[in-house]
Amino acid sequence: MHILLPGIKPSPFPSSRTSTPSNPLTLLLDAVGTLIHPVEPAGQTYARHLEACTGETVPPERMQSAFQRLFSTNALPDYEGHPSGHAAERAWWRGLVRKILVDAGAYQSLQNEEGMFETYFSTLFDHYAAPSSWQLYPETTEFLEAASQLGPLAVVSNFDDRLTPVLNGLGVGPFFEHIFTSAEARARKPDPAPFDLALDRLNCAPRETFHCGDSFEADYRGASSLGLRAFHLVRPGQTLLDFLDFSRQNPA
Repeated sequence: MHILLPGIKPSPFPSSRTSTPSNPLTLLLDAVGTLIHPVEPAGQTYARHLEACTGETVPPERMQSAFQRLFSTNALPDYEGHPSGHAAERAWWRGLVRKILVDAGAYQSLQNEEGMFETYFSTLFDHYAAPSSWQLYPETTEFLEAASQLGPLAVVSNFDDRLTPVLNGLGVGPFFEHIFTSAEARARKPDPAPFDLALDRLNCAPRETFHCGDSFEADYRGASSLGLRAFHLVRPGQTLLDFLDFSRQNPA
């Protein structure tokens, strides 16, 4: 049964799963901010690529401020208007990057030559497809080794088709039964669809499933709305090892 919270709509993936005492736990994990993080702040990356593309220097702090302000307020991807979830996510990032550049006063330099913005955006988008652009948190591998003894692991992330190659390149992809993304679900957490997709594919019941992520809204509220045992990871005060303890102390 879905526990609907304000602002969260029903999922298109309804399920009648039931739990049995013999079932192992299933642990679902967010990716960015939970398992991995960029090797440098977004503002530094955006500014560095802009200078390489146009020669213009913009303070990374200005880019970072624009990124943080606009990322959380940008409208959701238009999944219905694109042939695939990945295409919708890419278009969303394209629009966001343009807004960030305008806000930071850097967009004009990309209009000097035809196609320069597209070159800049494609280079930036591809940058985050490279495993070398990401790092595991110090405890991630230790956590995954221990957590895999509790039951199957899977990722549920607001990401696109770049995520699986990134996790594989960082050496942790084999830990997961599946890597679910908002591109695949064509919806972003806290919408129930990504969680329901994972529950259906993994054939597990909400009350025997845990989810951990760093976003209170997307991860904690989104998972809780379906009856999952949600853990809000608040770094740096907490790590994935705290989620491991939480899972061990609250068996199905």
